[in-house]
Amino acid sequence: MYKKYVKRILDIIFSIILIVILSPIMIIVGLISLITTGNIIFEQNRDGLNKKSFTMYKFKSMKDNHEIPKIMHIIRSLGLDEISQLFNILKGDMSFVGPRPFITNEPLPDDYIDPIIYTVRPGVVGLATAKGRRRVSHTQRLEYDKEYVLNLKFSLDIYIIFETLIVILKQNTRGD
Repeated sequence: MYKKYVKRILDIIFSIILIVILSPIMIIVGLISLITTGNIIFEQNRDGLNKKSFTMYKFKSMKDNHEIPKIMHIIRSLGLDEISQLFNILKGDMSFVGPRPFITNEPLPDDYIDPIIYTVRPGVVGLATAKGRRRVSHTQRLEYDKEYVLNLKFSLDIYIIFETLIVILKQNTRGD
């Protein structure tokens, strides 16, 4: 029941609330992105629920020459370039918590991707994020994605959200 109905209802309610609350930050990040990179939103096709491709939104943080302006590096390290994904959550393409979506048609390492990860909506954050964010290997990420789907429940989502916040704060205070 949680996986199918409650999780989606919570995603809708909290995405609307956060879009309203965070709209000033989104405007500021959008303006900084426009000034430093020449564009506001970066769109990328990702694999979602049932491996259906969708357009994921992120604030653009790199210039066309792949240079990341210093201010955008800070925004990325705080995860603020991802807050535009609240609109993906509202649309139903994503959830707050779930396996991070892979880029559509991107060649991936030889590690086996279990199709079970495509039985849930991808998330802005996932178990791999909570376990170390960028420090988690591709193989570990795939294991965490499968573990998440097999153990999906409200308490796990809450754990992942709070652990992700702690990981982001720790990595930013250490300068990772």
